[in-house]
Parts: sequence; C-alpha cells; structure tokens
Amino acid sequence: MNKAVVFVAYFYCSLVLAGTASVKLQVSPGQQQAVSLSRLHLNRIVTPFSAPQVRTIDQAEIRIEGSVIYLSSQKEEPFVVYITEHNNEKLALPLLVTLLDIPPKEIQLTLSKQWQRKISAHKETAKTWEEANDYEQTITEALTLLVKGQIPEGYELMPFHQHSFKPCHQEGVKFDFSRAQQVQGHHFKIIVGKISNSTGKSLTFHERQCLDSGVRAVALWPDNTLLPRQNSELFLMFHEPDLTVNPIIRPSLLTH
Repeated sequence: MNKAVVFVAYFYCSLVLAGTASVKLQVSPGQQQAVSLSRLHLNRIVTPFSAPQVRTIDQAEIRIEGSVIYLSSQKEEPFVVYITEHNNEKLALPLLVTLLDIPPKEIQLTLSKQWQRKISAHKETAKTWEEANDYEQTITEALTLLVKGQIPEGYELMPFHQHSFKPCHQEGVKFDFSRAQQVQGHHFKIIVGKISNSTGKSLTFHERQCLDSGVRAVALWPDNTLLPRQNSELFLMFHEPDLTVNPIIRPSLLTH
C-alpha cells in the first residue's frame, strides 16, 4: 500500500476515534439530558434557538454567537446548564454536563418532533387570529383582551427579563419592568410593566413618550391620570420582524 495513503487513512481514523465528529441530540424542554464535554478545550453547542441564553451556577466561560454556544470549564463535578430562547423562559433545555479529558466536542441540539409540532401550532393559531382583522383592529382587540386579563388566541404568556429595557421617559413617572410580562404572538408581542406617580401631585401620563422606541401601540390600565404614588399597568405593543430566511441564490455559470 502506498505510504501516503496509509498516513491519510491513519490520520482519518485517529480523528474519528478522538470523537471530533459532532453529536446529534434530540431534546425536549424540561427533560434533562446528560452530555460529556471537553475539560481541556472549547466546546460548541448548536441550539435550535435563534438567540439562545444560558443559565448555570458553574463558573464556566460562555460565549454566544448566533444560535451557537461556546463553552469551556475545568470543573470536576457535573453541573447543569439551562438553555432558553432569549426573553422566553418557558422552554428550557436542561443539560447535565460532565467534563472529561477528551478532545473538543460539538453537540447539535434539535427539538423533538412533538415539541416542534406544539410550537408550530401555537404560532399558526396566533397568526390566524392576528390576520382575521385589519392591522389597527387587531392591535385594539389584543390590548383590550389583555387589559381584561385574557390572552389572545395562540399567544403565550412568559416572564420578561431585560434589565436595560427603557422604552419610555416622562418626568415624575417611575417605570418598573422588574416583574414584567411578555405576551408573545406571531406578528406582535406585548410587554406589560408598571408605572407609578413619584410626585406629590396628580399627573397625566402621555403615551407619546413611548413611541420613539419601535412601539406600535401604548395602553394603560386602569387610568393614565395618576394620583400621588398611584400605579397603573403599562402595555407596550411591538411588531415582530419577519424572521423568514431569504433563500441563497446560486449564481449561474452562464452569466457570471
């Protein structure tokens, strides 16, 4: 056998035995999966989320690029990592990570077909509800339902965690999003927070103070005129961008 061929074959076998091939793992929210990663190198976790976030008590070094998580740690004991979509704590993928003295590893996470169908069904229901009426009527009806304590069809209620969120400003008004809610539809999402009158006299909140931050509609309940130290719920409605990926065009060999 040619020596060069022997060397190439041996090198390829070494890579396979070393475990450099990516591992595909089907996951379901709330069901813990055990994974082994490298203690010596940077590991790569490909998630099914467009903007993942990671929560763990371990002092791991974590970097997020798009839908990919890069993780490295030298911890000897196994630890748990929770992976969620940005601003959506409802779907959490828990991984029990064990670090071994092995080469760097890539894990590709995919949602189970059951959860894929469930998520698609919610989005389709919300889309159908939103498109049943014109744009302005849909906004009015969605906010009316939320003020009444109801959720539009297909929408999901989830906590909102974004400490730097400051879409509005008015002198004398205190904005509180520490316990905010996010109500997620298809074309729209609504953030529900709280405002309070921090002055010693009555004041009226002006909705236009929130319209410079991508907000499509503003509503308050029960009233936008507040007595000293009085509170109201603040509803901010945003239009969600279309995340459909544009197809990649192959240039023709005849014209390029």
